[in-house]
Amino acid sequence: MNGRVLSFGHEGILYENSFVMYDRQTESLWVHVTGRAETGPLKGAQLTFMPSTLTSWSQWKRSHPNTLVLPGFGTRGFMGTYRGLGGSRRIGLAVVVRFEGKLYPFRVLEERNVVNDRFNGEELLVYYSRDSGTATAWSRTLDGRVLTFRSEGSGDGGEGLRDEQTGSRWSWLTGEAVEGELRGRELKQLRYNPIRNDRFRVFYPEGPIYKLAAE
Repeated sequence: MNGRVLSFGHEGILYENSFVMYDRQTESLWVHVTGRAETGPLKGAQLTFMPSTLTSWSQWKRSHPNTLVLPGFGTRGFMGTYRGLGGSRRIGLAVVVRFEGKLYPFRVLEERNVVNDRFNGEELLVYYSRDSGTATAWSRTLDGRVLTFRSEGSGDGGEGLRDEQTGSRWSWLTGEAVEGELRGRELKQLRYNPIRNDRFRVFYPEGPIYKLAAE
């Protein structure tokens, strides 16, 4: 934060049923969904988002064979909630562009698993794997050219996309072209995270929700 490294702990309270953190340097309180300080000396400050992908270990390992693992930490709490909520029916992907969010409900993505969209000035691609229940989001602008994507097979092995402009084949999990004219090029990964649909409205009250329509 402005060149200063903060360390965080769990405040032990909830805000709108969401996890609240405090930083040990100033004791400001932060909401993890938005990454924003709500009280304290740093009130109004905004942390930089990093993308978060919820997927199976086998799927992740195939695409990231040399991955590192943090022992003793997992997603059991979220996965338990995910199953308890009926899986994809109440979960969506929140895509954040310049700190504004748009929700792509999994129940909608099950019907259309490749979405070429535009939000807050960003041409974006959202892909949903029906096999693993995994969603990712990427910028579809490469070297100033906007690419349009379609599904290529089931997506097993992370290679389930093809762009219409060059016919190159892409990994939906890593954003890398694995075959064709653009082989080796990578799409810019957007900031996204899985979220309960009802929680999205709390933190992004003006945020749009994707619905099936002609692209």
